[in-house]
Amino acid sequence: MNDPKPLKLEEALKEIRENVKELRRKLGLRVSLSRVLAVLSDYPCMARCLAELKPRSRDLVDHYYLERHEFVRRLLLDSLRLRLLEEGFQIPIKAENHSESGTGDIDLEYNHLGVAVSVDSFRIRLEVKGGVRFPISQLLRYLLDANAVTLCLAGKGEAVTITRSEAKPLIDHLLKIVSAKLSLLIKGDETRIPGPWCSGCPIECEYARPQKNHRPNLNDEFVAPLGNWNKAIEQAVEQVVGLIKKVENTRKKLEQKSTLAR
Repeated sequence: MNDPKPLKLEEALKEIRENVKELRRKLGLRVSLSRVLAVLSDYPCMARCLAELKPRSRDLVDHYYLERHEFVRRLLLDSLRLRLLEEGFQIPIKAENHSESGTGDIDLEYNHLGVAVSVDSFRIRLEVKGGVRFPISQLLRYLLDANAVTLCLAGKGEAVTITRSEAKPLIDHLLKIVSAKLSLLIKGDETRIPGPWCSGCPIECEYARPQKNHRPNLNDEFVAPLGNWNKAIEQAVEQVVGLIKKVENTRKKLEQKSTLAR
């Protein structure tokens, strides 16, 4: 039930952690493991990876998209907490929880008797997307810390839940790629590979091109999808509650077996 991290996964992460330390030392970077995981899984171009890991000024945040995201997250958090209380679950919920794989929108951890140990612990992370984008690599990274990730796609009016066990082969493959690319960076690889990721690239390169500024169409991106937000939130809440109930039922069965075995 607790779906612990397999030894293979722990070994891969340990190797990546050590290489991140070496990268910091060799290049004088102050970069987190979560940032390295994100950059190396998002950009095939090694030169772009290096540029993204170095400190630089960032583009200004679009307050419309930020406010949309925050509104949906607050609504989802309140809806989830009230539903959990309705079901009799006293489960701590955190927003903007920092973990090794990144910062989650909403995190909760099922703890039997309030103690997060061994079989009694199950972590779920909820990620909110106001648009329709499906962030596959981000979900895989979050599954390094969480047992399951529920994605609330507000723009589509849908939600989907993925467990670590379901995604394990893809997670293993992604970590192999990240580890290999990290070793190449340490050795000085700055190979330039052109592609869609050249948009907004900060390096001076023949392939680099400026990022297009997107002005939101409020009718298309706010008015039209309003009805979808509630659908996505309801689906996300149902999926999380359903998953917790499965975990609770499994725990009870294990307790019964343990009692009968005495």
